[in-house]
Amino acid sequence: MTTRIFDKGHPHLVRRLPRITPLAFLASMLLVTAGCAVSPPQSGTGSQPDDSLALLTAALPETLNPLAGFDNNGTGKINESLFTLEGPQNQLPAIVPLLAAAQPEISADAKEWKVTLRTGIFFSDGTPFDAKDVVASYQSIMDPASASPIAGVLTNLAGVRATDDHTVEFTLHEPQVSFKTALLIGVAPSESLERTGLVEDSVLNRAPIGTGPYVLDSFTPSRLVLKANPSFRDGEVDLKRVVYEEATDDNSRAQRMLAGEFDGTVLPPRLAASFAGNSDFELVRATSADWRGLSLPAEHPLTSDPTVRLALNLGVDRQALVDGVLAGAGRPASTFVPAAYGNAFEPSAVFAYDTKRAGQLLDQSGWVLGDDAMRSKDGVPARFTLMYNPGDTLRRDLSLAFSAQMKQLGILVSVQSATFDQAEPRIGTDALMLGGGDTPYDVDTQLYKMLHSEYPAAGSYYDNPSHFADPGMDAALDLGRTTLDPEARDKAYRQVQSLYVNEPSMVVLAFADHSYVQRSSTAKAWTGTGTLLEPHDHGTAWGPWVKPGQWARNQ
Repeated sequence: MTTRIFDKGHPHLVRRLPRITPLAFLASMLLVTAGCAVSPPQSGTGSQPDDSLALLTAALPETLNPLAGFDNNGTGKINESLFTLEGPQNQLPAIVPLLAAAQPEISADAKEWKVTLRTGIFFSDGTPFDAKDVVASYQSIMDPASASPIAGVLTNLAGVRATDDHTVEFTLHEPQVSFKTALLIGVAPSESLERTGLVEDSVLNRAPIGTGPYVLDSFTPSRLVLKANPSFRDGEVDLKRVVYEEATDDNSRAQRMLAGEFDGTVLPPRLAASFAGNSDFELVRATSADWRGLSLPAEHPLTSDPTVRLALNLGVDRQALVDGVLAGAGRPASTFVPAAYGNAFEPSAVFAYDTKRAGQLLDQSGWVLGDDAMRSKDGVPARFTLMYNPGDTLRRDLSLAFSAQMKQLGILVSVQSATFDQAEPRIGTDALMLGGGDTPYDVDTQLYKMLHSEYPAAGSYYDNPSHFADPGMDAALDLGRTTLDPEARDKAYRQVQSLYVNEPSMVVLAFADHSYVQRSSTAKAWTGTGTLLEPHDHGTAWGPWVKPGQWARNQ
């Protein structure tokens, strides 16, 4: 959980932050405009050549190996995938062929997937791309000896084989219509994967070889430079260089953007909003399926009560959190499914903000108010601890704001920083502020691990952390995962959301849209590709720069 795959808007760091009380947080919110203010813009248009893009990033990758998760989700600049993403920013993008020649042929039981590959494609080292490369890439990830951090994506993959030079067959243990999202993983040449071993020791970590529009120019602890692939199949791209320079501090990135050093950066929503109205910059907000919410521990006397869980969901003002903590860059969320999922989204599955009803439910469960305006039951105070990753200011601020709202209900929520390693042994007794939507390009990937009863035993501790179990929920999730009937899938997932709001396992708060700042001169000089619906992992590998190889210079 602490590995940085690529630039995230909120990289997972392990430094410990001081504990902040909800009262102090509310006071800081009143001063937030002054705290986020940035200096007046300076003159300058950057020092990069006209055919280069300079981006200031919150974090550089630790590896450039796609088999370790670098720049995946179908958007690889160096290593391309069988499929890629296309679509408007506020809708679920289509998963369309890239290295594949056509859509996969899926068996009636959704367990056999046949993919035909394009011909005439070469890796940057001159070797031809064929089925052996796909097989070797997927087998390397599956191999326990490689310890690939993305092996969990392929747990349902029983085997992969080449039936000829340009056809690959995937066999699944169980039917899974959403397996198509696993075909967004970058492909590496088989010649570089002949020796087995830890993926962290692979030569591809520092010297990647791919079929994409870019190749590696240089890579240091503070700077990553990509240059145009001169042998790219569609010809050398217009944007010749993309420079990513690391600056972990949010305010530092904002100041350096104003100084004219860079063409773009990623910023927290409140700081990004300070650029609005400045004609030298454009503020870009990318719609995401990146949710934030807190687990409710199954072994805690308060949060283990289903009626209390419902009360907590009714007693939180999600719109206030979006307006305040997210500065409007997001949408309230009651479930894990945003409206971008179209017919799979159930619009009635929402929690109305109703503190009166929440109080009644708490009373009904025996958690009654005392003279100090705080609740207790049989002498046990209504209180629990909420942990957040110490390197993530958004999770911290959401935790503190949630704590302040719960106090109005008579529930004391103590906010405490904890790394993911520290949080794991406490997940049964303490709540944890989580984020999700790692590969959100099928509704199954948003829901199955968070609500199916086979988790967390079948996955990680943060999958279904509240140990929710309901046979009706499992049946709907299984139907949605296995049926090839689109209408039946949509109906199953709408049922999942309806079941969830009747008996919630967590408190989902918001979908946090991602904020980017780009120089207006850059936007005028180039015709870009816009943004896509974004996953949890984001940053300057996403935003308006998600597909720089498709940028075209304006005349």
